[in-house]
Amino acid sequence: MSFWKLIKGIKFKQLISLFKFFLMYPVLMFATIKATSRTMKIVQEKFPDIHGGNNKANAFRHALWNLLISFECLKRKKDLEAIISWTKEITDWHEDFSPNRALARAMDLHNNFIGRELFLACISKSDNETIKELELKLDSAVCVKSYEEIDENLSALVYIKSN
Repeated sequence: MSFWKLIKGIKFKQLISLFKFFLMYPVLMFATIKATSRTMKIVQEKFPDIHGGNNKANAFRHALWNLLISFECLKRKKDLEAIISWTKEITDWHEDFSPNRALARAMDLHNNFIGRELFLACISKSDNETIKELELKLDSAVCVKSYEEIDENLSALVYIKSN
């Protein structure tokens, strides 16, 4: 799915909210748009048309998105705390405006966190090297059926159903 298809699917209230983000943080919004586009391209190549479910591909996409937003923002801003804060704020916004079942939402938020943590752990590496580390995490992703299982796997990608 292209970035513009994503934009076309946004409701008016969401569009106003997104516009406020753009006015307040234009540089970070441009970084986020670039990272979102790159995320969708990478994930579509790696998992053609299957990354929209609550599967391993979706877990990878959420972590990758947070990872790439953070790396893209680092090119424009050097304050790591501000970068992580922005990345969390904009991806949490997405979860708030993308209705999802509660467990699926918790899974997405967890995988978003994994992406931000991997960014911090690999800040001295290139984004491509860090993506390879994320791909390794995918091999040990955990299928979960409850919130407790998410909480028990704080450093692993989690997913709900198999591909």
